[in-house]
Amino acid sequence: MRTIKLLWYDIKGFFYIRSVIRKNKNTVDFQKLGLRYDWVNRIYTVINPSEADKGDSPDVIRIKAQDKMVPIHKYIDKLELAEFVAVSVEKIPNSESYLLVYYPIIHVISTWRVVVFFSITAVILWLVF
Repeated sequence: MRTIKLLWYDIKGFFYIRSVIRKNKNTVDFQKLGLRYDWVNRIYTVINPSEADKGDSPDVIRIKAQDKMVPIHKYIDKLELAEFVAVSVEKIPNSESYLLVYYPIIHVISTWRVVVFFSITAVILWLVF
């Protein structure tokens, strides 16, 4: 029963994130922050250091990149997506830039669970009919 609740939560969250992205993708804030999205409802952007920061040490650049992420975090909170997304920050190889990705939190959906679910459903339908 708990798995069904989590599955429902995952599906509901997926469609909620999608509706929020569709409503806000053309807003000034979404565009100003340089946010983009993809077909699996991930919101992402690249944080580039300014020209003045390019000569600094990697630690200083990372701290300044984190400072640039604060308005994006606040915007995600304003959209009420914080409950449904997790954040990932990765340094882009051979660059001083960082990739910031907000991706949907998924509790129970996986390839294995989908295959098992459809297999069990097929067996039950075969036994009933």
